[in-house]
Amino acid sequence: MSTRDEQITQPVLAPTITFPEEGSNTGPVTLMLGSGIPDALVQVCDSAHTYTLGSGQVSANGRWAFTINGAQPQGLHGIQARQTFDGVTSDWSEVRKYNVRLRPDIDAPVVFEPREGEPADAVPEFSGDVTQAAGFVSIFNLDTGLEIARADVDSDGLWHTQVIQPLAAGQYRTSAVHNIGGKVSDWGRVRTFTVSANGTS
Repeated sequence: MSTRDEQITQPVLAPTITFPEEGSNTGPVTLMLGSGIPDALVQVCDSAHTYTLGSGQVSANGRWAFTINGAQPQGLHGIQARQTFDGVTSDWSEVRKYNVRLRPDIDAPVVFEPREGEPADAVPEFSGDVTQAAGFVSIFNLDTGLEIARADVDSDGLWHTQVIQPLAAGQYRTSAVHNIGGKVSDWGRVRTFTVSANGTS
């Protein structure tokens, strides 16, 4: 018979990193996204473990996401992620390498609405601006990877739209990209908001 002292704690596997993609080009401030154990806390560090880029909670869908702290210098970067669940911390993931460009061909879009951390309607409005008055902006639900809204950019570089379908109650983490002729920007800053049970703010 085994005793409680002999029972071995199940190891926690390292989380996966989806974005940034291996070998991709990003802007100095970019999206960190991947999968892990629901409710675990994921931490991302540089591959030398000298500084932390940030951390994010894993959703019920098994997705974690956040925008890095501060801005990264231009050049090649390597990162690793680990997750802590029920007091147990995993090993670090494999190194993910990507290249930071301070002046990307297309800047990431800026989102004005909905505001970070505020309640929103079931059919929230999204608005913002871009540095090039062309193309369109797509809004993605980071927990599902699905596009939930799209807006054409006007002649002043502004854009405005609503979600394609009403959102169910719950918390949402979204990010936006700017598409010009099939060429896509890096991800914008993560925007988090909550739709209440009655679908109104």
